[in-house]
Amino acid sequence: MVLIFDTETHKLYHARLMTAQAINVPVINSLEFARKALEFHDILPLLRFSRLSEYLASSDGTVDISLIGKVDAQGRPILQLRVQAALILTCQRCLDSFEYSLDLDADFIIVANENAIPSPDSDEYDDEVDYLVAETQLQVIDLVEDEILLALPLAPKHEESTCGGTGRTELEKPSPFAVLKGLKTGKSQND
Repeated sequence: MVLIFDTETHKLYHARLMTAQAINVPVINSLEFARKALEFHDILPLLRFSRLSEYLASSDGTVDISLIGKVDAQGRPILQLRVQAALILTCQRCLDSFEYSLDLDADFIIVANENAIPSPDSDEYDDEVDYLVAETQLQVIDLVEDEILLALPLAPKHEESTCGGTGRTELEKPSPFAVLKGLKTGKSQND
């Protein structure tokens, strides 16, 4: 806590220090955001995404975010998310860094609770549809980070033509059957 002197009222008051991550973190009521057809557009630095930074070779750069609320023809509240970024990942083949262009679109149907999500056995189930349980304090940055993490490749690699790695290198190992063959003929592998 910090004491702040307000020059207009000439009073002291306590204020919490705001960290860089606490400033301008968009928090929305997801249901209200969709029903009122609100929009959020921002460009955030990659440094703001703490979980994502573990997977990046460099945290330099930005993420372009667009979140649009709407109601579809069936009256369901929907959030449309668009994320664009140029991420620097480490190639798992040659261990050099490379630029990975991320351009993802995700639509979420907002439901009141988890019971409103159709089960995979029901007729309404569609595996192409993403559901999001309504929240009054939805942190947009967490939603964006989750979607980016899901979109990352499991083993990021350069294109084969541009990769400096030689591909798969197999080690020369003696066959376990060669030892058995040596026992049968009376020779050891070291002879």
